[in-house]
Amino acid sequence: MKKWIAFLSGCLCYMFCLLPARADVIWEPQDSFYEEFSSECEYVGRTFTANGPDGEVILYQSPVSAKEVGRWENGFKAYISFTYEDENGVVWGVYEEHSSKTGWMPMEYMDVVYDAISFAEEYEADITAETGALDEQYVHESVWFWRYPGATEGYEMTVESYVPEYDGTYVDSQGHSWGNVGYYFGHKNVWICLDQPGADFDMLYPDGASGIGVTQPEEKDFPAERIAPDGKQNKTILIAILLVIFVTGVSVVMLRRENRKRNNK
Repeated sequence: MKKWIAFLSGCLCYMFCLLPARADVIWEPQDSFYEEFSSECEYVGRTFTANGPDGEVILYQSPVSAKEVGRWENGFKAYISFTYEDENGVVWGVYEEHSSKTGWMPMEYMDVVYDAISFAEEYEADITAETGALDEQYVHESVWFWRYPGATEGYEMTVESYVPEYDGTYVDSQGHSWGNVGYYFGHKNVWICLDQPGADFDMLYPDGASGIGVTQPEEKDFPAERIAPDGKQNKTILIAILLVIFVTGVSVVMLRRENRKRNNK
């Protein structure tokens, strides 16, 4: 009987392993400030371009520490996972490099890189809520996945096990039909060309760029004073620590006096 139970358990485990993984994991930065205030941080998960005053963006140890940990020249692209809004209304983004070095910068000095979210916001009226799936003939075939219709960069994948499903469609200026895939083997919010899934950019747009997603650096009128952590929270923590030390010291002195009185009696 036990052998049969073990056999059935093994079969069930094997079947579950064959099922496509739909869940996705949000990696959190290994940063002490984030770990302490994670409940107050908002997930972003987008790429931004540095665009700060004097041609650079300064990275700080945290939104409450003015210690510099790095600098970026304008134009540098960085993935920002989470943001935090301080008591002054300044929104800070956290950047993690190779899971070993983190830094925080004012999001006022960062411009979002055009992506699927930007496309959805710009072409919301042209996107139709239509569901469907890629034809089964594309199983084991190469299909191109794009950040958005008309993007110059994409990646080629071989369709395995099951075809991508889409829940929104869009027709571009060239007459190509596109489907928005919410999730497919770890890739979220991507697009496939429904009428030419295996075509690369040159095949889809032989005359050059589609014109979608072409943006220029945002021109900003920066104030004279650069945004930087004010350190108020650090001061508050320091005052609290000093108060604890003071109260502890007073308590020790009073206990010693009390003991002396008892010993003198």
